[in-house]
Amino acid sequence: MHESDGIANAATGAGWTEVAEAQADPRVTAIVTKGRDAMRKAEPQAKISGQMFRQRFEGRDVWLATSRVETDPQSPKGGWANGCRAYDLDAPAAPPRETIDGWVGTAPTSVQANGGASKRRWAPWQPGVSLEITYVPSGHPLGATYGIQGLILVSQSIGGF
Repeated sequence: MHESDGIANAATGAGWTEVAEAQADPRVTAIVTKGRDAMRKAEPQAKISGQMFRQRFEGRDVWLATSRVETDPQSPKGGWANGCRAYDLDAPAAPPRETIDGWVGTAPTSVQANGGASKRRWAPWQPGVSLEITYVPSGHPLGATYGIQGLILVSQSIGGF
């Protein structure tokens, strides 16, 4: 863990254990690698960093992946992006929408649904920060297309662009 990393400190303070990416669930590693590779292709000079954490909830391993991308601030596309993603890939069902909205404290700004899969988005969730909570049931076509299933929470912020 980096001493200055507030996200890592908050994660470990909340009971998450930092793990090497090689020790993570291969499904999560594949998702993280796909995102990192896409960013490297789009911004080859960008500095990309991140960490992986694990915690058990209701008998399942849940994974937390952090990311930071920094591009050249002198470039017209220069700036930074921070991301925090929690993956409960074996979640047996989506929490009720009332439960999700209760966690967040407000109704989402947009909702998408597709045959049992759903995405609730808050943009903004907090000043400068968006939040998405997605559930994809096992065997759903979106899971096959994107390599995801279960409950996925994504929070991100960008700046400097």
